Amino acid sequence: MASSLFTNRNSFLIPLVGLLSVHFAALDVAGEPPSVVPSGCKFAAAAGGGTFTEDFCLSALTGHSVGATDYGDLALFAVDLATANATATEAKIDSLLAGGDGALADCLRACRSLYDTVVHVYQPDCHAAVKDRKFVDGKLCLSRTARAPMECELAFKQRSVASPVAAEDDALAKLANLAIALSTITR
Repeated sequence: MASSLFTNRNSFLIPLVGLLSVHFAALDVAGEPPSVVPSGCKFAAAAGGGTFTEDFCLSALTGHSVGATDYGDLALFAVDLATANATATEAKIDSLLAGGDGALADCLRACRSLYDTVVHVYQPDCHAAVKDRKFVDGKLCLSRTARAPMECELAFKQRSVASPVAAEDDALAKLANLAIALSTITR
């Protein structure tokens, strides 16, 4: 009899522990604020006019937007990602220029000048404007950032030279346009 009582108690306790575990896990998830990234990316992609995709936005901001509470916060993260991209591209161009000459070097020097302006002039201004929630000013600044990589690629195209920074240029344009779109949808 004692053996049967012990078995019945275990058969009751195991499901109870399981149910309580699920309940407390659900409370933990319910207590977390919802991420603004999915909805921000959906609306930003629509506002972006085809300059980037919702998937690009999700991959760019997921994991980089901890603490974002609204689209303005996401816009600031996008500005910072654009700055990081431009800084890394500037360094890449510097390394490519080391010892180079000819048409490729001419194009790289033109791009280097553009990226220098993006990193040291535009992006600090863009960051400040978006951080201060001056989104109209931020969008104007970011539009200059978005044009710089297009101008860089145009230099290569005009000289019929393959661009070694095409991927970086594409990413910077998309990140700047993402920040513009997020600034546009911010209320």
